[in-house]
Amino acid sequence: MSPYVYALLAESPRGDAGTGLGAEPLRFVPVDGVLVAVGDMAGPPAVSPTTLLAHDAVVRRLAAAVDAILPVRFGTLLDGDRALAEAIGERAPRLREALTLVAGREQMTLRIFGDPAPPPAAKPAAGNLGPGARYLEGRRHQTRRDADVPELAPLRPLLAPLVRAEHAQRHQAPPLLASVYHLIDRGRAAAYLGAVAAGAATLAPTRAVATGPWPPYAFAPEHLG
Repeated sequence: MSPYVYALLAESPRGDAGTGLGAEPLRFVPVDGVLVAVGDMAGPPAVSPTTLLAHDAVVRRLAAAVDAILPVRFGTLLDGDRALAEAIGERAPRLREALTLVAGREQMTLRIFGDPAPPPAAKPAAGNLGPGARYLEGRRHQTRRDADVPELAPLRPLLAPLVRAEHAQRHQAPPLLASVYHLIDRGRAAAYLGAVAAGAATLAPTRAVATGPWPPYAFAPEHLG
């Protein structure tokens, strides 16, 4: 049996933690100041709508029983507790910092739809840059563009009092232009949705669709496997 990872916690859950997606008992493994919620499985669960929803249900149940949670992506099965300790241990400082950020907070997701605007012209590279340096500068420019969502500018004054952190991702799949993930204080979802609705007209010709609250999936660590 191997540990299947559901989430990283800052504390033990309050009350009965229940079972995992396969009805397996949950256990909580402490590693360098991080508590890892796992269930023991013989192999990874099959990918299906049923198992994806079951995984999310476990994460949501844990989120309701703790103040700080970092969900781990579906299908993370490690080769024993030693591999688990190594995977968490090398990331422990970043994980503890991330748990502090999400404590008492939850995620709202904002999808931006519309017609893609022409990309801004890239700044000409300095003439003394070599091919490698020009490539790196181009990558930095693209990374900045991928994290920028100018279409959201009209909404930002309304959302600013609610948003504690943001992750953004542009898409090359029109009409979906970008996904913006906002970390807000728990219990403020209605106010967030109200702010999006109040500012909807200012976004034209684009539009925004807000969903949530969710556990803070977008603020969780990279894949542990």
